[in-house]
Amino acid sequence: IEDNVHVFAVDGTSDELDEPIRNVFADTEFVKKHNIMSLNSINWARVMVQIAHHFYAYFHCSPSMKETPLPVVEIVVVTGAAGNVTAGYIAQTMGLPIRLVAAVNENDIIHRTIQNGDFSLADSIKPSLAPSIDIQEPYNMERIFWLLSGKDSVLIKTMMEEFQKLGKANVPEALSTKLSLAFNSSTVNDENVIETMLRCWKENQYLLCPHSAVAVSYHYQQMDLGTNSVP
Repeated sequence: IEDNVHVFAVDGTSDELDEPIRNVFADTEFVKKHNIMSLNSINWARVMVQIAHHFYAYFHCSPSMKETPLPVVEIVVVTGAAGNVTAGYIAQTMGLPIRLVAAVNENDIIHRTIQNGDFSLADSIKPSLAPSIDIQEPYNMERIFWLLSGKDSVLIKTMMEEFQKLGKANVPEALSTKLSLAFNSSTVNDENVIETMLRCWKENQYLLCPHSAVAVSYHYQQMDLGTNSVP
């Protein structure tokens, strides 16, 4: 590792680590004095870069670029903090014809929120084979709510303050409807992940990582049900 790279281990979950990071960035004078930045999706720059990823994926996966209108491509995003699906939604609003699926493990607050407006913390984080998405406080949902609400800052500020205080927030019915129309979602457990990795290896001789398997599990479900209607 280079001299300017330092590795630190911390106790606790990803959500617990995010709290002091948020507190640091709330102190703007401290941030400016020490030139601090974050490369996770707390940083808007990370989300902006991921917008380009969705366009790149579409151009590679679209069956045709000559049709009018352009064909829809389904993008399954393995997510924990909802940064990449936020990027996908912004790409969608820019005109990219994609259908977004948020794929999560048993830490499923994003799935529950999309499916039935249940934006509430579980009792605890469940350690999984896909630890990068072992998250129960998906801070980018604030950005998605804000965009879907017509940029209603007062409403979203109230919702997020309620969430921080109570561990849950009431999602207005109109906002919940918009959310479920904008996204689909799926949730899998470790058993599903292992089954998916084994199936992919047997059928393709390709070894998936557990995180990729969360998305591919959704793909296999749709194939087995015969509902895979878009690329």
